Amino acid sequence: MNINEHLMVTLQHGMAIKRELDFSYSWLSQEKIDAQWVEDLSHDEIKKERVSGFCARFARFQDYLADKVLRRWLAASGEKVNTAIENYAIAEKVGVLAMSSEEMIELRSVRNKLSHEYEADAEAFAFNLRKMILATEALAMTFENIVAHARTSLKIEM
Repeated sequence: MNINEHLMVTLQHGMAIKRELDFSYSWLSQEKIDAQWVEDLSHDEIKKERVSGFCARFARFQDYLADKVLRRWLAASGEKVNTAIENYAIAEKVGVLAMSSEEMIELRSVRNKLSHEYEADAEAFAFNLRKMILATEALAMTFENIVAHARTSLKIEM
């Protein structure tokens, strides 16, 4: 397989991962999330499981976007693949990032905090969960921008 074919397969797989995240996002984005809502999760196993599912799908999509999609897109575009922050900076210059490269790096930290603050601090968990919900749209837009660039500039058909 050549680099464009690898990118096409990566983008197709990314679409499947994005659909899974969209499923979780669709219900969670409708919730009014605050500290009380987070505390109430301990009494609602279904919502608790849905939040867990959203967090896992968010992490998977975020990692896949950074570690696979962005790297293969850069390579197919003739760019040198570097560290995550350098890759984000290139993507930001090209205009495919829907948030700044610094926000992309911070988002990984926010995601990791959710793994450690759930029981300890409901307010912090609610704040970080709201951040992830808002960032979901930006990650999806970044992915769609890369897909559009691959189709138009790299002539990749999907």
